[in-house]
Amino acid sequence: MNVPRILRWAAPLLLVAGLSLVVAACNDDGDKTTPTSEPAVTDEAQVTPTEPADDDHADDDQADDDHADDDQADDDQADDDQADDDHADDDHGEEISFDAASATITVDGDNSDWAAIEGATIPMEQIEIPEGLDWDEPGSLDPIEVTLRVATDADNIYVLMEVPDDFDFNIEDHNLSPSPNVMFRIDEPAAPHMGAGDDDLETSLGIVDIWHWEIDCDAGIMSGGGDAGSGDDPDCNLDDEFAATPEDREDDGGGDVANPDAENSLAGVWEHTARAQGAGTDGTWIFEMSRPLQTGDSEDAQFTSGATAHIALAYFDPDEGAEGWSDTGHLVSAENGWIEVTLP
Repeated sequence: MNVPRILRWAAPLLLVAGLSLVVAACNDDGDKTTPTSEPAVTDEAQVTPTEPADDDHADDDQADDDHADDDQADDDQADDDQADDDHADDDHGEEISFDAASATITVDGDNSDWAAIEGATIPMEQIEIPEGLDWDEPGSLDPIEVTLRVATDADNIYVLMEVPDDFDFNIEDHNLSPSPNVMFRIDEPAAPHMGAGDDDLETSLGIVDIWHWEIDCDAGIMSGGGDAGSGDDPDCNLDDEFAATPEDREDDGGGDVANPDAENSLAGVWEHTARAQGAGTDGTWIFEMSRPLQTGDSEDAQFTSGATAHIALAYFDPDEGAEGWSDTGHLVSAENGWIEVTLP
């Protein structure tokens, strides 16, 4: 068959054109695959925010550390508070309270009347003299524990103070014999260091009543009493006194303010369980005392049924030094505060 000349020339051109279209189609498919590189961009977009996330986590860690520091500070403060409480307990001891008995006691130095009467064990120790006070340095004494019992009847209050100590008695020099003292609060603010607080022994917080016994009579002899208008006991030296501070102590009626009602109706007898065995023998001192519930003396504590008597004790020990006891070396119960005794 005879093909026209133009077709013979056109066929190659058409073939070339067809091939061009195929190549173009392939190139189009390649363009469509180009976006496959975009996930890398997406990955970068996802990674970029992680830097602030790390900072936030660090902030959280810092907050946790700060919180831990706060907790530790709270724990440390709690420990400090507990230490302060413990120190306060060391300074002031435990409060002591008990009920007095209803009984009539014969004051004769025989403690058998007290056999069925409960009391309390009272720790006693020397005071620490604050810096700045011009007081004589005392001799050293070990702390002791004494027994205190209290009873009342319709007319009188009775006190028994039993002290474990060796027998030392010198009728010629009462500093070489023991000296027991019983103190009662008169003014409510008064503290048990003879009216002053333990942090300032020179400032009075109120007046206290003191049964101050410097032993000038033998065992079994009644002490107390004396001339009207005074708390002084001229014979056996069981004086009825009052005080505002440790350095401001007087017999009733002997202060700067007149007290026409001053009197001494105290009664006391002492004994020692080893007196028969002689000086230096271990045993127990028995100090038995009494006084009317009401005296009419403004420098005395007054007692009523159902009320609370606030009591403190002192004990001057002749074993303190070669010359016996000193004014500053006595043992006291004041570190435990007032002893609270409920009267029947």
